[in-house]
Amino acid sequence: MIASGYPDGTPADLSVRARREMPDDHPREWLEFTDPADPGHVIQVDLTWLLSTYRCRFGTDLCPGIDAANDDVGCCVHGAFLVDDDDRDALTAVTAQLTPDDWQYLGREGVHDAVQAWFRERDAVAGSDGTGDGDADGGGGAPAGHPPTGGADGSDGTGDGDGPVTRPDTLEPWLVEDELDGDDGPEPALKTRVVDGACVFANRRGFPGGTGCALHSWAVRNDVELTVAKPEVCWQLPLRRLEDVETRPDGEEIVRTTVTEYTRRGWGGGGEDFDWYCTGDPACHSGGEALWRTHEEELRALLGDPGYGVVAEHCRRREDLAAQLAQVPGGVAPSGLPLLAVHPATAEARRRGL
Repeated sequence: MIASGYPDGTPADLSVRARREMPDDHPREWLEFTDPADPGHVIQVDLTWLLSTYRCRFGTDLCPGIDAANDDVGCCVHGAFLVDDDDRDALTAVTAQLTPDDWQYLGREGVHDAVQAWFRERDAVAGSDGTGDGDADGGGGAPAGHPPTGGADGSDGTGDGDGPVTRPDTLEPWLVEDELDGDDGPEPALKTRVVDGACVFANRRGFPGGTGCALHSWAVRNDVELTVAKPEVCWQLPLRRLEDVETRPDGEEIVRTTVTEYTRRGWGGGGEDFDWYCTGDPACHSGGEALWRTHEEELRALLGDPGYGVVAEHCRRREDLAAQLAQVPGGVAPSGLPLLAVHPATAEARRRGL
């Protein structure tokens, strides 16, 4: 009997036992090194995950969603918590450039007018306090559905770094106030609004602009980096970054950054109740390239360019070695990847010929 690692009878347990997903508890290989840009920063990356062939399948038949009753919204059922003001300002900048052709929710009766009204109020506040002239300096460009006042990369809405972005007292129509658990109890936090069981930016099946995240689709069409266009918690998936401060035996403190797989457990206790989850499904490991290549942009944002350079060089050398030893029995892992601890979903995808 397969040990799922999750409570008996939960959707996670049943999915693993049915072999729809592979268990999350499996051997992993790690690479640890000192950040070339900072001797007080140690980076630890999960090679088993970065050398897997995982692909996000949102918007395809291979993604049934974490909620079977809402199968066209992927994992976007809860809304996205914003990590800080920069995250909020970047979201405002991109939202300002969305049209009803990009964003399904914007086409609802009264929504377009409400969004435009918020931007007009924002611009008026920015103009009245001298921080802007009613357009780009206020933190988001033109009202939604109008031509942007700045560049398509979202830089027009995040300010020039000389001071805080001015906002009206009225909360952005696409956000709500919520709470997150902090060290001292619940703390106030902002998140994207949930509409009809999913994030306000989730375009549904049948929308002419395409199923999926409106921010993601807009970014791809306009050649904007996803790390600019989407909230941080969204663009990081399927990667999970952990930060810890450690005291070494000699008394020196270092910061340790760990990058690994965003498993069900990364979502907290509710992860075991998802009807399905992608990172352990072999059908989502049918890609031809390793994650360290396909998610270069995100890894550079998480680790910095020097840190990513070390990871890329190490992974590249492993792949080169695997190619050299491909004809040697036992020379590489059964999947053909340069690992002993291959991700089980990647290995299963190879076994099934996916």
